[in-house]
Amino acid sequence: MTPQTAHLGPGDVLHGREVYLRVPRPDELAFIRMLWSDPETMAAVGGPIEFSETKAIDWFSRVVSPGNGMSCYCLIFNSEDTPVGEVSFHKWDPAKRSAHLNIKVLARHRQRGYAKDALDAFLACFFGRVAGLVMTDDVALDNPAGQRLLGSAGFTSDDSVADVCWMVITREMFVKHDVR
Repeated sequence: MTPQTAHLGPGDVLHGREVYLRVPRPDELAFIRMLWSDPETMAAVGGPIEFSETKAIDWFSRVVSPGNGMSCYCLIFNSEDTPVGEVSFHKWDPAKRSAHLNIKVLARHRQRGYAKDALDAFLACFFGRVAGLVMTDDVALDNPAGQRLLGSAGFTSDDSVADVCWMVITREMFVKHDVR
């Protein structure tokens, strides 16, 4: 992985305390489609997304393998090797070394610390191996759980952006806050 591509290889695994992250295989598209179509999981991020198998395969090709160099997408697995969610960045800007975060844990697997553990491991990779400088996320104003999660990882809110809770973390903020 290089800062120019911002992409994990198929054999790369990121380890947290209770979870691990890796690039999905094509046969795991069924889980991704289920995650995105689950109403409870997707409620805080605009609602479920239904993808046909054809559109899912096209998305996989554009974002995951071979990818577009602008994204880095991983599934989150628990200690039983069960996929429980996803974490990714997109809109990679190599000049600014910045990207936009995405993280979701399937509703039935929430409240177990998976999101925080995955986020910490992912940010460590982003600010370390990828050499990123800034990660952002726009969290819905009515998603306090998402705001708390990002705050617990060291993100701060930028009040100059209206209509969303714009969250930002820099490499310096992450290093200062990282308690792993």
